[in-house]
Amino acid sequence: MKQWRLRFSVFISILLIAVYLLLIPALAHVPIFESGVKSPETATPTVNPEISKVLYGKITAGDLVYYSFKMDKRERIVLGLTIPVEQGRQGFTPDLILMGPGLTNEGKVPTDLEVPKGYGVKVYSGNLSNGPEYEEFTPSAFYNLASPDLTAPESGTYYVVASSTKKEGNYGIVIGYKEIFTLIEWISIPINQIKVYLWEGQSLVTILFPLGITIALGILALFLKREIKSGFSPAKISGIFAGLFFLGTGLSFLLQMLISLSKSTYNSAVSITLILALASIVLGLLALRLSLKDKGYSARSTKKSIYFLCLGIAGLLLWVGWFAGPLLAFGTALLPWKSKEIS
Repeated sequence: MKQWRLRFSVFISILLIAVYLLLIPALAHVPIFESGVKSPETATPTVNPEISKVLYGKITAGDLVYYSFKMDKRERIVLGLTIPVEQGRQGFTPDLILMGPGLTNEGKVPTDLEVPKGYGVKVYSGNLSNGPEYEEFTPSAFYNLASPDLTAPESGTYYVVASSTKKEGNYGIVIGYKEIFTLIEWISIPINQIKVYLWEGQSLVTILFPLGITIALGILALFLKREIKSGFSPAKISGIFAGLFFLGTGLSFLLQMLISLSKSTYNSAVSITLILALASIVLGLLALRLSLKDKGYSARSTKKSIYFLCLGIAGLLLWVGWFAGPLLAFGTALLPWKSKEIS
């Protein structure tokens, strides 16, 4: 019966991972934390503008920040401008500006905007009328102030500019429409999640609270059950902490979901967040169950090593455990288990 439960849990984990990996390529953006600069001559270059990404930064009142990218004639240009919900409610509404060869002038151009000779300018005024939107993968909430989608009239270098005339605040410029990730970008998402929460205005204490309380309660429970004692194997310790990091990530997803929903409105995208949270919790419970179950496993258990290797890979793919969880799972796969069985 116990083996059946374990196999069922593994099956559910694989199913959740498969569903998630099928959904994410169509919806996510690559986060990049690289602020723009204040002139087109030194504009921050953006490569592969067709690949969807978000450029996060901060702008002060009266400033303009420039990014550049190259386009061929008739290529699609997809842009967006986002800001944290709290800052939008405080009156921070920057504008998005696109400059490029062959563009038709549109909107009120700031007097201090540096326009290259022969370029047209399109100004998209920041608009809060659509209300806050919920983002399922981080998860987070934000205002989408502008979303231009057009065709490049000429080949050349284009500039996208964030402009704020009255207030300072954080912004995110969306560029591209193709959802493609490199391996490094994919596994770096957990670190970028923390950066996004800080960009929103959350404190580090709030961000790390679910993980901290999970680890603290987990250690307390182990002491009360006398699981931590003399002769405790390194593999068991590593596996337990991998499970706690996985669980903490799941609780973090749920907390961030509730925080984001308190600022925005419910939509079907919440189901993706719930899949992420459930997958994290299932991986955590599996790691804890395997770690605390000694019977039937030798000091060098190949079966357990394979299980934890799979848990580590799943953790990286699902952004679970903030790197520490997967690394601990990989360590558990390599460390020896004590040979003496615990009754």
